Parts: sequence; structure tokens; C-alpha cells
Amino acid sequence: MIGPGIGYTLDPDFSVVKIAAPYAQELLDLKEKQRSGTQLVEEIRRQANDSERAAQKATVLQMATIFTVFGGTLLNIGITVSSLGSQVIANGSFIGAGVFFALLIRSMQRVKKLDKFEKMI
Repeated sequence: MIGPGIGYTLDPDFSVVKIAAPYAQELLDLKEKQRSGTQLVEEIRRQANDSERAAQKATVLQMATIFTVFGGTLLNIGITVSSLGSQVIANGSFIGAGVFFALLIRSMQRVKKLDKFEKMI
């Protein structure tokens, strides 16, 4: 004959249900979280889109950095050449620097748009 159990013998308030309830709930939660094939494909698609947007933003930021370097270099050349007296070359450098700085501003606007789009999702 099987007795009332060691837990009950040691503690008359012992309840298997109270002990097992949290584990049972965890198993139920895990079962609810299991995804169907469609949900899994949708999650993979979402992550791929997130990756693509991150790569696009990184590319735009990289181009902005290049525009900054070129613009700054041309500005420096323009100032240096201007101080040496060759105004025509200096003006060309200043115009080139202006073009690169305009491209930089455009790139930063694209980054702002991408950030705004991210927040909308």
C-alpha cells in the first residue's frame, strides 16, 4: 500500500498542485509561444527587412562620411591655394567643397527619413 507521500508526511500543508503549478504554467506559455510555419516565415521576413534597412542606413552614413572628408579636403586646399595667390584654383576647390557639403546635407536628410520610417514601423 502506498502512503500519503514523503512531502505530506514532512509537511501537512504540502501540496503537489502548488509546487507543480508554476512549472505547468511555464509549459503552457511555451506551447502558446510556438509559432506556426506562417508566423515563422513572417518573423524571418521581418528580420530580413530590419537587416536590409540597417544596411541601407549604414551605406548612407558611410557616403556622408566620404562627402565630409572630400568636402573638408577641398575646403582646406582652397584656403591653402588662396593664401598662395591662385584664386582660380581656390575658387574651384571652394565650389567642389560646396558640392560635397550639399551631398552631405542630402545624405543626412536621407538618414533622418530612414529614422522616421523606422519609428513608424
